Amino acid sequence: MTTLPLYRQIANRLREEVAACKPSERLTSETALAASWGVSRFTVAKAVEELVAEGLVVRRQGAGTFVASTPLRKQPGILMSFTEAVGAAGRVASHELLSFEQWPGKATPPFEVEGEAVVMDRLRCVDGTPVARHNSVVPQDVVERTGLTKDICARTDFSFYRFLAERGCPVASATERLNARMATPDECTILALSPDSVVIVVYRQSFDAEGRVLDMVEAVYDARRYYYETKLVRATARDPAIGLSDDGTVHTPPGTGGPGLDLGHGDPPPRRRRARRRRE
Repeated sequence: MTTLPLYRQIANRLREEVAACKPSERLTSETALAASWGVSRFTVAKAVEELVAEGLVVRRQGAGTFVASTPLRKQPGILMSFTEAVGAAGRVASHELLSFEQWPGKATPPFEVEGEAVVMDRLRCVDGTPVARHNSVVPQDVVERTGLTKDICARTDFSFYRFLAERGCPVASATERLNARMATPDECTILALSPDSVVIVVYRQSFDAEGRVLDMVEAVYDARRYYYETKLVRATARDPAIGLSDDGTVHTPPGTGGPGLDLGHGDPPPRRRRARRRRE
């Protein structure tokens, strides 16, 4: 019978303790744990690092180790803003405005953009913990119709979807695509990730009732803080709308949600891509 390394035995015990704790609850210090269990602090630190890598706990410099928040849940087919999704989970959403710049100009949009626009880059937080970066492109005509300004976006409780609704331009529908990739150095710094971290990237375009683009966003999430849930239906001969085509593409009816599979290709969406406005 193989015996687990000591640090993994401790990690298993810590997982049980974390499961009984509430989010943001502080764990016993590594020094105290080492003394209590009669092991070195290095061994405890290695065990805690496993839990950090799994997203179960977070380390805060100078403060200690805390139980991580429950990952943000994404349900296909339900169009919600970040603020609404976080609120529905009983948490508090906030943000920090990183930049609000004009394009063409100083802005660096995540997409190739046709026409004038404003690029709004925000750090999104749940209960004060950074979990995502949302880099949005807002067409200039939407900025002018709604009166969107840097000062408005800088409010910590700002919600773009709510703002659009209040200004008579509610979001009616959206399309989005998800992919996973390694975090960039800039994202590692902003989201406090280790250099080898994985992120989930959500590319979303939001439209009004007439099909006009209201915004285009590249939303980058710490993969430990985000999960995607969907209901899968088995294709049948009587339901030709669902199934595999000859080129290996999975087809699903509009509005069913779920991950898009690009079998045999594997190339993620380009970092900068063309996003066209729909014609009225």
